[in-house]
Amino acid sequence: MSWRVRLLGLAGAVAFGCTSGPTAPSSASAACTPHPASANAVLPVFGRPFDGAFPIGNFFDHDKPIEGDGNGYVLTLCGARDTSQVDGHAGYDWRMPEGTPLLAVADAVVLTAGLEVPNFCPQLNRTVQALLVVLVHTAPTGELYASIYGHLSRIDVQAGASVSEGTVIGLSGNTGCSGTPHLHFGVGRNVAGRYVLID
Repeated sequence: MSWRVRLLGLAGAVAFGCTSGPTAPSSASAACTPHPASANAVLPVFGRPFDGAFPIGNFFDHDKPIEGDGNGYVLTLCGARDTSQVDGHAGYDWRMPEGTPLLAVADAVVLTAGLEVPNFCPQLNRTVQALLVVLVHTAPTGELYASIYGHLSRIDVQAGASVSEGTVIGLSGNTGCSGTPHLHFGVGRNVAGRYVLID
């Protein structure tokens, strides 16, 4: 699924839309072998959004992770162009059975927990709403990050609540503009009061 995400300040507005077919694994996964000299510095902030291992259906578009501003391909982490992925995809999709428990990736405050803004899904040819949760995390550096969980079947938290890392925030699903049960997971970093999508 292709998602458009706008997080404006901490009050946050999140909108999601779909522009491609069902979640499917890439037929051309790009392999690269990063090494210490080429890798980015890492600040360990997040745990896993679920237990277990599930295949990735769609990757984060490193070139233009913005729906409606695509360029015909997804640029992978390793710099390869992949035209089989959802152009402008602003996160990762993990294919998993509906009802898989989803976990807070770090201590957080729940920003959003409920239905997204209605949007038209071309693949389903109707207006849809997904269940979603957005959590705001404070990194050890003081920076703010937002984690986005989309297409849920159930939500177990309320806006304004504090949650600890590993808390079940809801269950994976197939709501909204979705062709198969999966979790859409994205992250934004607060830059001057706006959350900018990152990988």
